[in-house]
Amino acid sequence: MNLIEAYVYEVTRRLPEKSRNDIALELRSTIEDMLPEQFTEQEVMEVLTNLGDPSLLAASYRDTPMHLIGPKVYDAYIWTLKMIIPWAVFITILVHVVETIVLFSGEESVLSVVIKSFGIIIANIIHVLIQTFFWVTIVFIFIERVGLSKSDLPMTKYGTEWTPEQLKLVLVIPKKKAIPRGEVIFGLLWTVIWVVLYFNADHLAGVYRSIDGAGLQMVMPALNQDVLMSYLPIVLPFAAFEFGLSLFKWKERQWTMRLVAINAFIKVFSLIVFVVIASNLALMNEAMIPYLADVLEINSSSVGNFIEWAKWTIIVTVFVTVAIEIYDSYRKAKAI
Repeated sequence: MNLIEAYVYEVTRRLPEKSRNDIALELRSTIEDMLPEQFTEQEVMEVLTNLGDPSLLAASYRDTPMHLIGPKVYDAYIWTLKMIIPWAVFITILVHVVETIVLFSGEESVLSVVIKSFGIIIANIIHVLIQTFFWVTIVFIFIERVGLSKSDLPMTKYGTEWTPEQLKLVLVIPKKKAIPRGEVIFGLLWTVIWVVLYFNADHLAGVYRSIDGAGLQMVMPALNQDVLMSYLPIVLPFAAFEFGLSLFKWKERQWTMRLVAINAFIKVFSLIVFVVIASNLALMNEAMIPYLADVLEINSSSVGNFIEWAKWTIIVTVFVTVAIEIYDSYRKAKAI
């Protein structure tokens, strides 16, 4: 572990991105000036101890003071919010989306359901953010005012005062390799949503028509739910792999060759499963083609050809998307 690089990283990550490189060069130069030519780890520890907590040093470089909450718990406070808020938003969206999909019967207008759900989700997210911010702030005000920490020095995310030893726990992540938390949260959310959609495909995917001007309503399911359920023994393990992959990304926080290999395996496996299911001729509701032919006033073969073309267009699109995603993850893992 390069303690100097870890210390510089801990300071600069708290600063505006436009000033990080200049301050990093200045800080490295300062540390090197304070060390002898042939220095030991203990001498580095002593120098970093003299420089102090990275959060305090970072605050001295900032143009604006940290007055949202007392500086003693500010760093731990912000870290806690960053950890809690994404999961609070994730759970809020997930609960409502799953509830909406499961309870959707096809009798209500699709457009009205989407608009209503969007409004409810936005309102719920705002409510959750306010509640999260309020209660986390109250807890940290209590910690600071009551004085649960015996020292006047700032409290770190580990719940203790800062020491150079904590730099050994710091993972320096290059920007090009980093996996945003939002990407992980979206991956988890998408996995749960498509699983719920899979179990409820018969009353979600289908032919929709406007009835008596009341908006689009389902008049015929497009897929055979029994055929879909027959693939459950391979679909459920895939869902578990996808869920595990997202959690592994959260743990690693950056693209590595091991993560790239795992990601590629799961994506290729998912592509094979998708092609196998989509290629099953019994998957499509056999009554849909004559129904569409009658409504559109064209022959059934034309409808069948169009559906076949649409199916293979989707398969090719998924294939290209998977290939691009695998290559992009490999490129990020190889980045310096």
